Amino acid sequence: MKNLKFLLVVLFIAISCEKKTENKEVKKQSIELANKEQIADSYKSNVINESFKNNFIPDSLILNGKAINFQEKLNFGELKYNTSTFYIGNNIASDEILDLDEDGVSRQNGEYHPTHIAKVALKAINDFKLSNSKRSLKIFEDQLKWTLDNFHEKENYGFWSFSFDAPLYKLEKGWVSVFSQGLMLNVLLEAYKLEPDPIYLEKIEKALKAYLVPIENGGFYREWDPGEAWYEEYSTENPSRVLNGTIYGLEGVYNVYQEFEIPLAKEILEAGVKTIAHHIADYNAAYTSRYSLADWKNELSQEHYHEGHVIQLLWLYEVTKDPIFKKYAKVFYENDRHDFMKRTIYKTSPKMDTIIASYCIDCDKFGTDNLLNEIWAYGNFWSSHKKADLVIKFDEKKIDFSGLTLYHVSEESTQVDFTIYQYNALQKKWDYVQQFGVQNLKDNVSGYNKTGKYETFIRHYKIFEPINSQKIKITFEADNDHIIAIRNINFIYNRDKEFEHVMEKVNERFNFRF
Repeated sequence: MKNLKFLLVVLFIAISCEKKTENKEVKKQSIELANKEQIADSYKSNVINESFKNNFIPDSLILNGKAINFQEKLNFGELKYNTSTFYIGNNIASDEILDLDEDGVSRQNGEYHPTHIAKVALKAINDFKLSNSKRSLKIFEDQLKWTLDNFHEKENYGFWSFSFDAPLYKLEKGWVSVFSQGLMLNVLLEAYKLEPDPIYLEKIEKALKAYLVPIENGGFYREWDPGEAWYEEYSTENPSRVLNGTIYGLEGVYNVYQEFEIPLAKEILEAGVKTIAHHIADYNAAYTSRYSLADWKNELSQEHYHEGHVIQLLWLYEVTKDPIFKKYAKVFYENDRHDFMKRTIYKTSPKMDTIIASYCIDCDKFGTDNLLNEIWAYGNFWSSHKKADLVIKFDEKKIDFSGLTLYHVSEESTQVDFTIYQYNALQKKWDYVQQFGVQNLKDNVSGYNKTGKYETFIRHYKIFEPINSQKIKITFEADNDHIIAIRNINFIYNRDKEFEHVMEKVNERFNFRF
C-alpha cells in the first residue's frame, strides 16, 4: 500500500512537471510568435492611406484623348529583352555600408523607404549582371521580397506606400508616389527577366493601372490643364508638380512598353510626356531650374537635382526625339554652376578656372575658393568692405554670355553696385562691358534659399553687351556701409561643345544593354 502511494505521488509530480514544461513551451512559442509578428509589423511597416481602402473602378477614363478600359486584362506577350534600366541608383552606398535588417532589406534613416529600396535593388541587379556577384544577387532578391510583400493590392491596381510622414509636403503616412512606382516597375521587370514567373506580371499590371488612380482616390494621378495627365511624386491636396519625380515614374512605364508593347503603357507614357513638354518652360528659373511648381512652396532645385534634370530631359529626348527636351536640357546645363556631375560619366570641364580678389576681409577663412565651391548653400562666402575686384579666368576664350548670378549672404549685399569688364589680350587692357546700378536695375531675377540657419539671396542679371574673352573682371563698389558678401558666382555662356559630350554619354547609357 505504501509502495502504491509512493508511485502515485511520483506519477503526480511527473505529470505536473510535464504540464509546467508544456506551459513554458507554449508561453515561449507565444512570445516567439509575438516577436515575429512585431518584426513583421516593422518589416511590413507600410500603412496605406484611408482613401485607398475604397476600390477605384471608374466607369470610363479618358487619357490623352482616348477611352481607357480600366478592367480589361493586359496582354503581355513575349518578353523582348529590349531595355536596361537607365536610372540605376548611382547615389546608393556600396553594399558593404548599407543598413540592412535581419531579412537583408535596406533601410534609410531607419525607415523602410520604397524609393530607396527600389534603388538598392536596381543597383544590385546591375552589379550582378556586370560581375556575377552572388552577394549582389542576394541583395536584389531580398529587396524583391520586400517589394512583393509590401505591394498593397486592390482588384485592379496596387501601390507601394510610405509608412512615415512627409512633413515638408504635409503628408501623413500612407501616401504614395509615382517616383517609387516607376522604380518598382523596373524592379519587377528585372525579376521577370531573371525568372519569368507570372506573379511578376500580375504585379506589373496592377502597378501600371495605378497610374490612373486619382489623388482623391488614394493615387497620384491628377489633371494639370484640362485633358493633361500629371503623375505626382508627392500626392498633395494642392498640386506640387515635382519634375524629377514624374520623369522617374515614367521610365518604369517606358520600359514596360518597350518589353511588352502594352497599349496602356504607351498611353500613360505619351500623356505624361505631352504634359511635361507643354510645361517644361515653367521650370526654367533663369539661373537654375525649379524642383517643383508648388505655388505654396518656393522650391528652386538644389545642385544635384538641377543636374539630374539635365540628364532626365536628355533621356526624354532619346525616348521621344522631341526637340523641346533637348532645348531645355541645354538651357538647364548652361544654367548649372561650376562643375557638372564631376564624379560621373557626364562630367565636363568647370565653368571657371580661377577667381582672384584684389581684397577680402579674411582671405584665409572667406577667400575666393568659396566662390568655386558648389556647396554654396551653407556658411562659406567671400566678402569685402571696400572697393574690390574679382578677376575670373576661364580655361579658354568664352563667347555668348547671357547672364551673371550672384549668391549673396544678406539682402544688404544685393544693394552693392558693380561693373563688368573683359580683358583685351591684344591691347592688354580691361574694356568696359556693362554697369549694374542695382537701385535702377530692372532686368534681374530674384531668388531665395535657406539651408539650416544659412540664408542666400540670389540675384540673376542679364548681360546685354557682347563678351569675347578668357578673363572677366567684376568691380564691386563696396564700403563700410555697403559690404559685399557672396557665397557663389555663376556666368551663363555658350557651352555647345561641353553639352555635346553630355548628350553623347546619355545616348551611350540609353542604348547600353547587358
